[in-house]
Amino acid sequence: MQEQRATLLAAASAASAATSDMIEAARGDHISAFDGVGSGETITSLADALRLLLDAASGETEEETQLHGAVVRFLESQS
Repeated sequence: MQEQRATLLAAASAASAATSDMIEAARGDHISAFDGVGSGETITSLADALRLLLDAASGETEEETQLHGAVVRFLESQS
């Protein structure tokens, strides 16, 4: 249970950071190639948050398994 809690907290942290990036871009009224949204870092953070959430989820369905695989492939292509 402790490992699942840590994974969920990591997912929430990544999602929160991505949300902050999006709010900052919206408040700035533009997206720059140098900020998190424009550079793609925000998308990567959201994808990592989703991967962590799927890792922590119990009873994965076939759809969740496919989504997990797609997210992992996306993240691997970013490194």
